[in-house]
Amino acid sequence: MNHAKAFTIKGIMTLAVLSLVMGLGFRISAESIAIVAVLLGAISYGAGDMAILHKTSNLTTSAAELALTFILVLSVVIWFEGLDGGIAAPAALISALMIAVGEYFFHFYIIRKKLGAANKKSSHHS
Repeated sequence: MNHAKAFTIKGIMTLAVLSLVMGLGFRISAESIAIVAVLLGAISYGAGDMAILHKTSNLTTSAAELALTFILVLSVVIWFEGLDGGIAAPAALISALMIAVGEYFFHFYIIRKKLGAANKKSSHHS
Protein backbone atom coordinates (compact mmCIF):
# COMPACT_ATOMS: atom_id res chain seq x y z
CA MET A 1 0.00 0.00 0.00
CA ASN A 2 2.89 2.38 0.68
CA HIS A 3 4.10 2.04 -2.92
CA ALA A 4 0.63 2.82 -4.23
CA LYS A 5 0.45 5.95 -2.09
CA ALA A 6 3.95 7.05 -3.09
CA PHE A 7 3.26 6.41 -6.78
CA THR A 8 0.00 8.38 -6.51
CA ILE A 9 1.76 11.33 -4.87
CA LYS A 10 4.44 11.27 -7.57
CA GLY A 11 1.83 10.97 -10.30
CA ILE A 12 -0.20 13.92 -9.06
CA MET A 13 2.91 16.08 -8.74
CA THR A 14 4.15 15.10 -12.19
CA LEU A 15 0.79 15.57 -13.88
CA ALA A 16 0.28 18.96 -12.22
CA VAL A 17 3.68 20.25 -13.32
CA LEU A 18 3.37 18.89 -16.85
CA SER A 19 -0.16 20.25 -17.23
CA LEU A 20 0.91 23.67 -16.03
CA VAL A 21 4.10 23.93 -18.07
CA MET A 22 3.33 21.90 -21.18
CA GLY A 23 -0.42 22.42 -21.36
CA LEU A 24 -0.93 25.98 -20.24
CA GLY A 25 2.54 27.31 -20.99
CA PHE A 26 3.21 25.70 -24.35
CA ARG A 27 -0.25 24.47 -25.47
CA ILE A 28 0.91 20.88 -25.81
CA SER A 29 -1.88 18.31 -26.09
CA ALA A 30 -3.31 16.39 -23.16
CA GLU A 31 -2.38 13.15 -24.96
CA SER A 32 1.30 14.09 -25.04
CA ILE A 33 1.16 15.18 -21.41
CA ALA A 34 -0.39 11.83 -20.48
CA ILE A 35 2.25 9.89 -22.42
CA VAL A 36 5.05 11.75 -20.66
CA ALA A 37 3.42 11.38 -17.23
CA VAL A 38 2.91 7.62 -17.57
CA LEU A 39 6.38 6.92 -18.99
CA LEU A 40 8.09 9.26 -16.57
CA GLY A 41 6.24 7.84 -13.58
CA ALA A 42 7.06 4.25 -14.44
CA ILE A 43 10.71 4.82 -15.34
CA SER A 44 11.64 7.32 -12.66
CA TYR A 45 9.83 5.54 -9.83
CA GLY A 46 11.44 2.21 -10.63
CA ALA A 47 14.90 3.38 -11.62
CA GLY A 48 15.24 6.63 -9.71
CA ASP A 49 13.21 6.36 -6.53
CA MET A 50 13.58 2.63 -5.91
CA ALA A 51 17.13 2.02 -7.17
CA ILE A 52 19.38 5.03 -7.79
CA LEU A 53 18.28 6.97 -4.71
CA HIS A 54 19.47 4.26 -2.38
CA LYS A 55 22.85 3.87 -4.05
CA THR A 56 23.67 7.57 -4.38
CA SER A 57 22.45 10.82 -2.88
CA ASN A 58 19.19 12.70 -3.14
CA LEU A 59 20.88 15.38 -5.22
CA THR A 60 22.39 12.85 -7.66
CA THR A 61 19.05 11.08 -8.05
CA SER A 62 17.23 14.38 -8.60
CA ALA A 63 19.80 15.33 -11.26
CA ALA A 64 19.33 11.96 -12.99
CA GLU A 65 15.56 12.45 -12.95
CA LEU A 66 16.01 15.98 -14.31
CA ALA A 67 17.95 14.54 -17.28
CA LEU A 68 15.37 11.77 -17.78
CA THR A 69 12.50 14.26 -17.71
CA PHE A 70 14.23 16.61 -20.14
CA ILE A 71 14.96 13.84 -22.66
CA LEU A 72 11.49 12.31 -22.34
CA VAL A 73 9.59 15.60 -22.69
CA LEU A 74 11.80 16.72 -25.56
CA SER A 75 11.30 13.42 -27.40
CA VAL A 76 7.53 13.27 -26.93
CA VAL A 77 7.01 16.90 -27.90
CA ILE A 78 9.10 16.53 -31.05
CA TRP A 79 7.74 13.11 -32.09
CA PHE A 80 4.08 13.36 -31.12
CA GLU A 81 3.46 17.07 -31.43
CA GLY A 82 5.72 17.64 -34.44
CA LEU A 83 7.20 20.75 -32.85
CA ASP A 84 10.76 21.83 -33.48
CA GLY A 85 13.49 22.06 -30.88
CA GLY A 86 13.00 25.80 -30.42
CA ILE A 87 9.64 25.12 -28.77
CA ALA A 88 10.31 21.63 -27.43
CA ALA A 89 13.54 22.48 -25.59
CA PRO A 90 12.14 25.25 -23.38
CA ALA A 91 9.09 23.13 -22.54
CA ALA A 92 11.37 20.22 -21.66
CA LEU A 93 13.81 22.33 -19.64
CA ILE A 94 11.17 24.12 -17.56
CA SER A 95 9.28 20.86 -16.95
CA ALA A 96 12.48 19.05 -15.99
CA LEU A 97 13.63 21.76 -13.58
CA MET A 98 10.26 21.96 -11.82
CA ILE A 99 9.90 18.19 -11.56
CA ALA A 100 13.47 17.82 -10.27
CA VAL A 101 12.70 20.23 -7.43
CA GLY A 102 9.56 18.27 -6.58
CA GLU A 103 11.50 15.01 -6.79
CA TYR A 104 14.14 16.30 -4.37
CA PHE A 105 11.47 16.72 -1.71
CA PHE A 106 9.60 13.55 -2.72
CA HIS A 107 12.79 11.56 -2.05
CA PHE A 108 12.61 12.50 1.63
CA TYR A 109 9.20 10.81 1.72
CA ILE A 110 10.61 7.68 0.04
CA ILE A 111 13.46 7.55 2.54
CA ARG A 112 11.24 8.22 5.57
CA LYS A 113 8.78 5.50 4.55
CA LYS A 114 11.67 3.09 3.87
CA LEU A 115 10.36 2.22 0.42
CA GLY A 116 12.50 0.20 -1.96
CA ALA A 117 16.02 -0.15 -0.67
CA ALA A 118 15.70 2.89 1.62
CA ASN A 119 16.56 0.93 4.72
CA LYS A 120 19.81 -0.33 3.15
CA LYS A 121 21.47 3.08 3.09
CA SER A 122 22.22 5.42 5.93
CA SER A 123 20.42 8.74 6.20
CA HIS A 124 23.08 10.90 4.53
CA HIS A 125 20.88 11.65 1.48
CA SER A 126 21.30 15.26 0.47
